[in-house]
Amino acid sequence: MKISATILAAGSSNRMGDLNKLLLLINERPIINLVCTTALETNLNPIVVVTGYQHIKVEKAIPNKSVRLIHNKNWKKGMMSSICVGISVLDESVNGNMIILGDMPFITKDTLDVLIKKFIKYRGQNIIFPLYKSKQANPVIFPKKLFPEILLSRGDIGCKKIIEKYKQNTTGVTIDSDEVILDCDTRDDYLLAQMKKTNHVQT
Repeated sequence: MKISATILAAGSSNRMGDLNKLLLLINERPIINLVCTTALETNLNPIVVVTGYQHIKVEKAIPNKSVRLIHNKNWKKGMMSSICVGISVLDESVNGNMIILGDMPFITKDTLDVLIKKFIKYRGQNIIFPLYKSKQANPVIFPKKLFPEILLSRGDIGCKKIIEKYKQNTTGVTIDSDEVILDCDTRDDYLLAQMKKTNHVQT
């Protein structure tokens, strides 16, 4: 079964002020570099990184050019515009797509692999996501059968609506690590990540 990834790296980090959260350093590496490196350690294929705001700077931080870089010229229209750009370039051989937020520096290969295995167990028919303390977290794998509906969605909550609509066909996987909820939307988030970095070491 072929599972692709769409890594979202297009937003303007407006809650960070004049900083681009994807280029902030954790363990001396840009956050987007860490996220991409982890994805490249898995069997996800292809890995599509969708850029937008400051795309040239972000692309320079990508660790391996074997990922497919796509610039979303309409990134200001919201997250769904980037998800749609990523999914629209996938070919018919892909059975599912994992949507990964570009600002989650501590996500691990082990967690991604657990989600992938669960998706395969359900034969690519269920939406798969991690559960942390019984709450849905990220990343999320969507089956191919939902791609057409995703491509018609707009705004920043389109995929949440799809998850709710098809909740009878969703499967949560309990993850006992806060890596699936730790993102860097604000300066406080980044400070928290800086404090936690010694407990989440990536090689």
